[in-house]
Amino acid sequence: MKRTKIIISLFVFLIFMVSTTLLAAPEEKVDKTFAKKDEIRFKLVLGDCHLKKSSDGRIHVHLVYSYEPDMSYEPRMEERRDTLYLEEKMHGNNPEGYSRWTVEVPDDIEIDFKSATGSLVVEGLNIEIDGSTGTGDIDLIQVEGEYDLSTGTGNIELSQAKGEYDLSSGTGNVYASDSEGEFELSSGTGNVKIKNCKGNFEASSGTNDVSAEGLTIDLDGEFSSGTSDVEVSFPDGTDFELRISSGTDDAILNMNGKQIRGYFEFTCHERRGRIVCPVKFDKEEEYRKNDQTYLRKSFTQGKDVPKVYIRTGTGTARLKK
Repeated sequence: MKRTKIIISLFVFLIFMVSTTLLAAPEEKVDKTFAKKDEIRFKLVLGDCHLKKSSDGRIHVHLVYSYEPDMSYEPRMEERRDTLYLEEKMHGNNPEGYSRWTVEVPDDIEIDFKSATGSLVVEGLNIEIDGSTGTGDIDLIQVEGEYDLSTGTGNIELSQAKGEYDLSSGTGNVYASDSEGEFELSSGTGNVKIKNCKGNFEASSGTNDVSAEGLTIDLDGEFSSGTSDVEVSFPDGTDFELRISSGTDDAILNMNGKQIRGYFEFTCHERRGRIVCPVKFDKEEEYRKNDQTYLRKSFTQGKDVPKVYIRTGTGTARLKK
């Protein structure tokens, strides 16, 4: 009797596996090659995209996709003069499946990228790209050029890069490391972290931490958070301006044993904030702003450059040795 039950169970399992295999959507592949264009425009729905460098100056598109039979999925690839359009058209509810675009492109091309939920990876390219994704991650690896990219809920990571970067996430984290250029990095509610980078910086988070270490600042660096901590290790460089601020939490400059030199100014709310500094101040004053009283304290050690401003509303403005 027990053996009969086992055989019946195995039989039912085999029927289930065969049915699942027959119903599963087959994987489809599309490979196409196009002559070099001035611009590529992506308009994807669920598709992930990986941009890589072309070895022959042409554009190579490799698409792999699989969706349930009741989904109407249509990839479109259309040339119009000097522009290549790569799009996804989908019809149906609660789509199940995937589509992955791998596109090899030459350097010095313009990319306009949009995806509702897909991720974007750009690797080894020198391009100009403007784009967004609703929920996908963005990874930029060993790239050069101009990048203006945003994601609603995904993370952004930049590494080993050189160029101009305007990168923002609504709720995800933003990371930059081992890169050089002009950086504008922001998150609404995620962390922003920068490590071992050179150039000019504007980094901010609405409600989470901002941190930076191993930096060289050419002219300007600004690091801020609305309601959380900001901590920056004192950067290399000479004649730069550094601003560190938090609305309601701590703004910290960590010297990490480096010589304290330059002009340093601290600001906090007179009653609800605090200033902590190991150096005696040259000047201390109170001032009024928006019907509130604030403290401002400053000192100069050596030359009056670099100029450093450490500010908080109701947290602590701190200089660490």
